[in-house]
Amino acid sequence: MLSRQFARSAQLIRITTRCFTRSSIIRETNKADKTPAQKSSETVKKTDQVLGSRMHHVTDFDKRVLVWVKRYPSFADVPSQVTEDCILTARNKARIKACNYMIVITLIGCIGAILLGKREAASGGSLSKQRDDWLRERLAQDKNK
Repeated sequence: MLSRQFARSAQLIRITTRCFTRSSIIRETNKADKTPAQKSSETVKKTDQVLGSRMHHVTDFDKRVLVWVKRYPSFADVPSQVTEDCILTARNKARIKACNYMIVITLIGCIGAILLGKREAASGGSLSKQRDDWLRERLAQDKNK
């Protein structure tokens, strides 16, 4: 398999373009006459006429994310299109912020469960006692029927 890749690269001249905003690699296979192969004319037109970084059309959710990570001061200040780098970094920061909030909420929940359990144990309650009381009530209800 590796030898096939070496053979193909030796036969064809490949120009590799890496998009820094994505993990994909766009390859244009050029032969001696420099005509693009295996690409439709629309794709070639789109990639050839783009200057600068790619733009992303911003949705309402994206606007909220951009404001939440303090990229823009208010919802009204967010433009209709931002660069892909901007939106990707904002999403990553929002993801990290949300995870940190979930970690804090989980820790608060754990501490709350510990305090409630200790309070219940101090008052003499336990799960086995609650289960026994419930079984007695069920048996009493069954006898009355």
